[in-house]
Amino acid sequence: MRNYAASVKTSLLVITLAGSALISPAAETNANRTTAQMSEFQAGFATADITPPVGWRRAGGYHEVVSAAGGDPLCAKAMVLSQGGTTVAFVGNDLCSVPREITDRARKLASAKTGIPAANIVITATHTHGGPEYYGPLRDFLHARAMKENGGKDPCEPLDYHALLVECWAEVIAKAHAARVPAKLSVVVPQQNGMAFNRRFLMKDGSTGWNPGKLNPNIARPLGPTDPDLPFVLARDAATGKPIGSLTVFAMHSAIYGGKPFGACYPGHLQAQLRRQLGAPGFVSLFGEGCAGDVNHVDVSTKASQDSETVGAKLAATIHEALPLARAVADGQLAMRSVTIRSPVPPVTEAECAAARQLMENLDRSKAPFLTVVDAWTRILRHEFWQKHGGKLPQEVQAIRLDRDTTIVTLPHEIFVELGMAIKSASPFRTTIVVSLANDMDFYIPTRRAFEEGNYEPTACPLAPGCGERLVQAATKLLNELKPASQSGSRPSAPRPAKSP
Repeated sequence: MRNYAASVKTSLLVITLAGSALISPAAETNANRTTAQMSEFQAGFATADITPPVGWRRAGGYHEVVSAAGGDPLCAKAMVLSQGGTTVAFVGNDLCSVPREITDRARKLASAKTGIPAANIVITATHTHGGPEYYGPLRDFLHARAMKENGGKDPCEPLDYHALLVECWAEVIAKAHAARVPAKLSVVVPQQNGMAFNRRFLMKDGSTGWNPGKLNPNIARPLGPTDPDLPFVLARDAATGKPIGSLTVFAMHSAIYGGKPFGACYPGHLQAQLRRQLGAPGFVSLFGEGCAGDVNHVDVSTKASQDSETVGAKLAATIHEALPLARAVADGQLAMRSVTIRSPVPPVTEAECAAARQLMENLDRSKAPFLTVVDAWTRILRHEFWQKHGGKLPQEVQAIRLDRDTTIVTLPHEIFVELGMAIKSASPFRTTIVVSLANDMDFYIPTRRAFEEGNYEPTACPLAPGCGERLVQAATKLLNELKPASQSGSRPSAPRPAKSP
């Protein structure tokens, strides 16, 4: 078991992965050629435009913001990896979040189109606050009010965006699946220091501060850490060596951009910079937000600010500098597992739910305090979860093994950074990449300690304390199941992943 606390002190963590070609080409038989071909990675990438019409509501807050013209196109980007009989798909979206009822439909449809098992498909959001507001309690109330005031039509929603997303996600996975070519994968994990900051603070009066403002003299210290890891998985065409796509993960809120036009925030600028640096105009850069529930870009110790374009450029520069030290991902070891746990939801009385609904329906007029609005939003979610799931919310955890040293864990919701670091520390793999906001909507998953400390994120969590630690346990169990039994000698039998074309 690796000591993560020690590893984060290293200025650059390089992943050294064993190769798999041990047979002399001269002695290779036809059967061995077939085996080698089966053990090779195949990788395919594709992109789809998911930008809603101008005038759609924009996400990222607890009040109505209507989008304006301009801004960035919002994209769904798919990466499909195959090796032997195993295929996995990873979709990243320029959205604030992706609700489960929609991702479930899309995964089933994509499975029908491609033969990839639905359990082997991950659909995530970059968490850009420049995406559309298209689900959740706030949207539902605003939509219902607009329908009532406009004769059964909502001017902000001229089309069925849920259906559009389901079709787009299934189609972009199918296109990436069809675009697969023999590929070589490599990975490197440089450190990106001085960019991300924990946004929860112990104040000098003993209270818990949340985004307390720059140069606030009442700040005593941050209440949590940050995770400087910047994992980068690169796929190159095996025949030409041309870069075709990548996955980057960083534990910092994609909430820098806040304009009225739609915007992809720093992950969008990251792709533009990587394309320029790699000399690959068609290169597809997927981004997964790491465990950043309590981490953002705001440095309270200075008046200086960070903009999304500069952040994207800095991340790309760090990756570019580290690329010469990247090592190959070994062939023949791709596998995936998933598990669904059920987390307790605190009960909500009908009276509490009615009061919360009344507040949300009069949100523009009530001028209620921020945390009062957040509490109402959370109570409505809890009531919904009790109605749909009987007070036990299903949460899916997935783990993708690239080789015996490297794995990717995907978690739902916005996970506190300490929980992601705990998964890395407990993982039997040398490198564990943790992605949040997978397959489900964007409420917070704090630590037990944070529930005791209070303020915004615990108020915005509809689950009972301990929900984050349950996800850590589930992820750790999956990782131990995926880890080969031995690091040397003959390769042990791998777990039996779902088969797909």
